[in-house]
Amino acid sequence: MQDIETIIAVQVAQSVFSLILAALLLSFLIAFKHRFLRHWSLSCLAMSLYLGTAALISNGLQDGSIDPNLRLGLSMFSLAMAYLHVLWLMMGAWEAVTERPVPTALNLALVVLMVAVGVGSALITPFAADAAAIRNLVRFSLLHAVTGIAFAVTAIMLWRSLRSSDMFSARLVPLAFSAYASYMLYISAISAWMTLNNEVLTHARYTGLVGFLLQILIGYSIVIWLLEIERRRSMRARSQAESAEQRLVHFRMHDQATGLPNRRQLQDQLATEVSSATPKRNRVAVLAIGVHRFKLISQALGWQETDRMVRKLAERLRQRLPADAILGRAGERDFLAILPNVGSRQRATEKCRQILSATSEPLVHHGQELFLALSGGMCLAPDDQIDAVALIDLAQQAQMEAVTSGQGLVVHRSRRVDTEPHNLIKLEQELRTGVRENQFQLYFQPLVSIRQRRVTGFETLLRWNHPKRGLLTPGTFLQQAVRLGILDELEDQILHQALSQLHEWQNDLAVPAVTVSINLSAQRFQQPDLAGKLAELCRSMKVDPNDLHLEITESTAMQDFEAGLNTISQLRELGCKICLDDFGTGYSSLSHLRRLQVDYVKLDRSFIVNLERDRHERDMTRAVVDLIHSLGMTVLAEGVETRQQLGYLIQCRVDVIQGFLMGKPRPAAAYRRALLEPQLLMREAVPEAQREPVQSD
Repeated sequence: MQDIETIIAVQVAQSVFSLILAALLLSFLIAFKHRFLRHWSLSCLAMSLYLGTAALISNGLQDGSIDPNLRLGLSMFSLAMAYLHVLWLMMGAWEAVTERPVPTALNLALVVLMVAVGVGSALITPFAADAAAIRNLVRFSLLHAVTGIAFAVTAIMLWRSLRSSDMFSARLVPLAFSAYASYMLYISAISAWMTLNNEVLTHARYTGLVGFLLQILIGYSIVIWLLEIERRRSMRARSQAESAEQRLVHFRMHDQATGLPNRRQLQDQLATEVSSATPKRNRVAVLAIGVHRFKLISQALGWQETDRMVRKLAERLRQRLPADAILGRAGERDFLAILPNVGSRQRATEKCRQILSATSEPLVHHGQELFLALSGGMCLAPDDQIDAVALIDLAQQAQMEAVTSGQGLVVHRSRRVDTEPHNLIKLEQELRTGVRENQFQLYFQPLVSIRQRRVTGFETLLRWNHPKRGLLTPGTFLQQAVRLGILDELEDQILHQALSQLHEWQNDLAVPAVTVSINLSAQRFQQPDLAGKLAELCRSMKVDPNDLHLEITESTAMQDFEAGLNTISQLRELGCKICLDDFGTGYSSLSHLRRLQVDYVKLDRSFIVNLERDRHERDMTRAVVDLIHSLGMTVLAEGVETRQQLGYLIQCRVDVIQGFLMGKPRPAAAYRRALLEPQLLMREAVPEAQREPVQSD
């Protein structure tokens, strides 16, 4: 009697443990999405039901209270669960090894077959007293043999799959399964021997405890295996993310066709060279080089051959430049060279002429000579400027002048407004007069929601309506405003103008909600009372802070990261939306992006340039957009100039677009009609026949 109670207790314990293991595997399935865990959790559940029912039958036989028909029903159910346990174990192992799902039709057919085998085993002479030996051989010995074989096959499959891995579980899991297989085969053998010899072995009553311990070992080995898999997956994902981040930084800072530094990196490198040369009274020359008839050549050759031609031209330029020079590609048809320590203006001019002359020789491409006419524009630092952006603009303006005038090289004529003290005093007077007399005005460029197909906001862009020099862009005066301490007063005026215009739009026009985006300088962003000032300003201007979007650059946010996080939190509590500008050109840290918790991320225009001809660029942009979306942020793309770019951006699931295709920066009055007819810009940019995104390669 005591032996039967021990057997029942072990069966109940095994049933409970199997149920717990089934629940644990199900939770791993939900968390880690391993397909094979579905069948293994079902296998453990079936085993739990089999052992629980077997314990119930044993208990009923012990006290004689079980009805024969009920016992038969329970036996059919128990054996069906036992064979389903074996089936689902094998299916899960096959899926774990092959990483392919079992076809649904085959799965269903095998389940029906196993249920039939289990029920059929129970129906073999169920009530005949003289057939007890046959019942024992079929219900126990055969079942245990089949189960042992199944566990042995599973152990072999797992060992062959995991033997090349250095994980601890790669050895433990096959060992645990093979140990349980040996146990089940041994139980099958001694069960058959005892049935055929009508003799009970003394140790047989304790074998259930060994099975329970081996069952626990299997459960632990599976859990350890799954945890090691996830740890490896996490490490691999982290490594891939870091690798993707490094590639992203490289792509954002280099031209894809030539591998040369792009405009953004050139700006950084030029700023470094100028800051190093100025204290030593050295000059740095900036040479902008333009390729004539580039569009005609690219149409004749095609994009791929054009890229090869451009690489040959870049190599020739690199060979003609001094060893310490820096060569980059600033645009589709534009190169830029930075020449440190060039000496006098005359010597720098002569050097640049030699470079252009030596590079203008015909280029042999596939046995055919291509005559590439080059023009150049040159400026010098610190003579003409000390700001990198302004220097590049001056060199490119001079290059355009060379194209217009038909000259090979045009040298920018310096006004020396930055280096002579009396000119700095004059500039300061002009800037302060401009602020006082409202010479600074805002231009607006529309932000168009792809989903809503309408203008949902505008970015504000500053212009100086100079009484003598005409309309000036920020590159010609903003750096000086910072140096002269006028930026804070100027930004106050920008905020007043922007919020005043927003109030006018929202109150005078019956239009859906529209927002304004304002670029915050690093100086303004670092002010500790920024949120309070904006709150007071919004109240006085009767503007909802939710309609105010504030743009900051990555470098601005990184200057004091913890303080930046606090400022962003305060601004978001106020209701303002925060946009991270020029993403992909600065730090580009995914971990930083996750911690910053901004609302919008604006992709730098370098993401857009090669979308039409570079599939890898499209894949990278799509991956970056998906990543930003996974962080709960909205993606805005700037610099959209063609319908093809727009089509690919729609494919990449970008949310908001900005660029010349949708509208150039203009005074607010120019966009009154666009606000009254919300879909006007989208209709003009994307005719009805082209609104579907273009197909990928």
